[in-house]
Amino acid sequence: MNNQSYHTDRTNEYPDSIVSAAESNEAGIPVIPLPNPGEGGPVESGPANDNEANIPVIPLPNPGEGGPVFSGNNFPPIFRPVFPGGTGGAITVIPGITFPCFNCTSNRFGRVRFLNTSTGYQPFYVYLGNWLVASQLGNGDITSYVQSDSGSQTITVSGANGYIYIQKSIQVRAGSAMTVAIINTASGLDIMEISDISCSAPSGTSCLRACNLSENLGPFDVSIGNQNNSYTAFTNVRYREVTPYTSFYPGWYQIFISRTGSFPGRAVATASANMSANTSYTLYIFNAPTSTEGLRTMVVSN
Repeated sequence: MNNQSYHTDRTNEYPDSIVSAAESNEAGIPVIPLPNPGEGGPVESGPANDNEANIPVIPLPNPGEGGPVFSGNNFPPIFRPVFPGGTGGAITVIPGITFPCFNCTSNRFGRVRFLNTSTGYQPFYVYLGNWLVASQLGNGDITSYVQSDSGSQTITVSGANGYIYIQKSIQVRAGSAMTVAIINTASGLDIMEISDISCSAPSGTSCLRACNLSENLGPFDVSIGNQNNSYTAFTNVRYREVTPYTSFYPGWYQIFISRTGSFPGRAVATASANMSANTSYTLYIFNAPTSTEGLRTMVVSN
């Protein structure tokens, strides 16, 4: 199988908070996820006193017969932010984290990263074409950008037992970046393509936009402030809406998310970000894994 269409470079070290999506150095070995216990599939029969008896086993494909293969150390890392609890909803503090993509300037390639905002499912395996780009991608996890050939590319989202939840094509644009979000809908799971275009604000400023991926808790108003001032930057942000950018002076800001029409100052979630000059950021708003946890928020740079 040819995996040359997709590339990523990891020449630099990542922070300690990064959890690698690959835990083996053996490139080219076919990999198929095993079923969860009780979910079927052949099992190793072994002797009764054999500790490996009754462990699910799935035969690997013969060479050249297809199936995803492990591509060595070329997996992007998965970023797992810490979401401490707080009154009025989950609080997320991610001060301007950047997800690098090295050598992603060729006009032939585009950049793609994956964000899981869905609830009610176990972590996913995510494929870009035949390349496994993320394993155990849970709620609130996001990958770095990976480099992809431009044009139509197939995204596959599956469970640990190989069950395919989503298989759809996306359009990768040469020289552009995008985030593919896994979201809940009324009919089940879906993916949403979000173009990570940069803000066209004057040089030296920071830019922020908001994206509401909470199916049933919005719409939201988003207020932003620091020690000098505070104002409502985005109003009535509806499900699946991505707002235009608003520009700011660089610096540290507190962000408050409230339901549209609620009393002033009644935030259901907060975030903060130290926004740098000439950088564009996206505030993602989505449901936490359980209803008692309310909302989660993430601020990530494009």
